[in-house]
Amino acid sequence: MVDAAATGPADEASADRDPTPLLVIAGDIGGTSSRLVLAPLDGAVIAEAEGPGANLRSSGADAFDHVAATTREVLERGRAALGGHGEVAAVALGISGAGPARAAEVRGAIGERLRGLGIDAARIRITDDLHTAFLAGGVGDDGLLVLAGTGAVAVRFHDREAVARRDGMGWLLGDIGSAVWLGRRTLEAVAADLDGRGPRTHLTEEIAAMLDLDLREGRLPPSTTGDPRQDLIRALDEQLPAGAPAALGRFAPVPGRIPEDPVAREILETAISHVLDTVRALDPRVELPVVLAGSVLTGAGPIHDEVTEALRAAGRSLSTAPTGLPGALLLAREAAAELLP
Repeated sequence: MVDAAATGPADEASADRDPTPLLVIAGDIGGTSSRLVLAPLDGAVIAEAEGPGANLRSSGADAFDHVAATTREVLERGRAALGGHGEVAAVALGISGAGPARAAEVRGAIGERLRGLGIDAARIRITDDLHTAFLAGGVGDDGLLVLAGTGAVAVRFHDREAVARRDGMGWLLGDIGSAVWLGRRTLEAVAADLDGRGPRTHLTEEIAAMLDLDLREGRLPPSTTGDPRQDLIRALDEQLPAGAPAALGRFAPVPGRIPEDPVAREILETAISHVLDTVRALDPRVELPVVLAGSVLTGAGPIHDEVTEALRAAGRSLSTAPTGLPGALLLAREAAAELLP
């Protein structure tokens, strides 16, 4: 029989040598999709998880449940990799739509849901995805962020604080150049083409191919309504969830596929001109570095290419942040350092 008294000190020493690992969770949560990572206080990421978007304005009422589900997934994956161990020291989430207008509501709702995962609200840092995207650009504490993803906004930062901004007013009031804006403008152009209110455009054929419709003649497959305009309406009703305009973003890449089409070109030029005008308005003296973020401005295509070329030609220093995760991870580790004794 093993003497329990003899094993006690050894067990205590083992516990001292192998304490429960302290972890942080960081999240980049846009209107269309989200990505969370789990990592130690320093060192490489241990686990990742992806989920639906979570913007109150564009993702619907289930947004907070999506965040909780993805957080649970990344936490389970991380603990599995650590043999079931790990304590969350801090969480930092950059959430689209969590700006001043809705910040308190978002913090309260996220805190309530993550409490069910054993994470105290005091350990949670919620900011908007603008701060995390800007920090991910690695340009320091001062500069411009120009973001065009599901939504669109530009912000001037000083000492990490947003001191001026343009747009970011949501899909109903602005977000010019965003994926939702591009998708909506594309569908409006197709509708105008079919209705005879606007010029003929190859955007119609592109959208028809995406929806598996013949929007010109209504023959392949045979029109179910006898009117291609009504076929378009029906198809969009089936594919765009009510109350979730972020789904319009699936049509955003279409103008960039056929930039030679005059109608597509006009949509692209409006978005590009808006970005360049906004940068000039926020930094007329060309003094600050610019961080480009969001799928529209960091992904391949004419908008990214022409915006980048024009900003560099104007003598601006550029950085891209395809994801805000590095910024969120920085904030999570800073929060953990503040909270730990």
